[in-house]
Amino acid sequence: MTRDSSLPSPIRLVVMAGSATLVGIGLGRFAYAALLPGVIKAGWLSEADAGYVGAANLLGYLVGAVLAGRAGQWLGPGRVIRVSALLVAVGFAASAWPAPVWWFSLWRFVAGVTGAFLMVLAPSLIAQQLPLAMRKRGSTWIFAGVGLGVLFSATLVPLLIDSGLERAWLGLALVCLPPLWLLWRQWPPMPTGEGGEAGPGQGAGLLLVAVYLAYLMDAIGFVPHTVFWVDYLERQRDFTTWASAVQWGVFAVGAISGPFLAGAAARHLGWHRTLIGALTIKGGAVLLPVTVGGVAAVTLSSYLVGAMIPAMVSSVMGRTAELVPPRLATRTWGHATALFAVGQAGAAYAMAALYAHQAGPLIFRIGGATLLAAALLLLVSGLLARR
Repeated sequence: MTRDSSLPSPIRLVVMAGSATLVGIGLGRFAYAALLPGVIKAGWLSEADAGYVGAANLLGYLVGAVLAGRAGQWLGPGRVIRVSALLVAVGFAASAWPAPVWWFSLWRFVAGVTGAFLMVLAPSLIAQQLPLAMRKRGSTWIFAGVGLGVLFSATLVPLLIDSGLERAWLGLALVCLPPLWLLWRQWPPMPTGEGGEAGPGQGAGLLLVAVYLAYLMDAIGFVPHTVFWVDYLERQRDFTTWASAVQWGVFAVGAISGPFLAGAAARHLGWHRTLIGALTIKGGAVLLPVTVGGVAAVTLSSYLVGAMIPAMVSSVMGRTAELVPPRLATRTWGHATALFAVGQAGAAYAMAALYAHQAGPLIFRIGGATLLAAALLLLVSGLLARR
């Protein structure tokens, strides 16, 4: 593919897509976890209502993942990306006052839908426009925005929440403004893909189905750390509030470094082996705190799971793009994201029921074992496709 000379430089393209993942996932998805204790403590929501509000975000992400491709076709991907980023910021500002549970649920649902739009459309479109020489590196760097968003929420929310919950919500809205400006003013018109190119040939169908299933299984292993980790450490492992917050910060550092580690691995090993490695490492890291005692094991688990979350996303996007023609890359990535959203929502509800009965270690064992099974699935499918 010949790169359009009218497009911005590859670095600027990566920064714009990273801005989309920062707003849509790093802030829109993960910041609520940092706000949750303060929302309950201030009496804005009960513990049960706070859970329903969080579930609304997962439902919105599922809806957004299903509709992202069609929304991009109907309205144009650039317009969808700009409006989605704006709505995430508006949602934070609209939540900065005590309101009924339906009001918070509405804006968390909107954040889920728009977060999925940003996650499906921006990375895949940008990756297609990067020069081949830096495509693997650049398409992983895009997801560093997720880690930056988590780091912002892990540091900004505790600093602002002592001055009032309203300021914490508004502070997150303000953090959205610089990336929002970049997306609104600098996002270039670009093609959504090119036709005429074939996929990798025989065996691609089996490999693609295996990647879909593995990403669905990854969603199950994704839930324990991203939903229950901080609370599990504080209430079931007797960590102090400060120590638990430090572990969330370690998770954020991992999420920032993960894309760079995945990019280096993909350049040397290819997407298929990188994906298998990411699942294996993540599975072991999820199991680590319930199989090995001590703070060191917990800290290593925080870092590795944080690192492997964006590494998995970039690896799945890169691998699916290898298995289909470029014109189908965005649609295929959207299908993978939708399956992930289904697994995430189902696992969150099921694990919440287990967790409520003090089965904290069990959900980590389930998540870790599922991730290792997904790695095995990809390994076997790769061997079968070669026959």
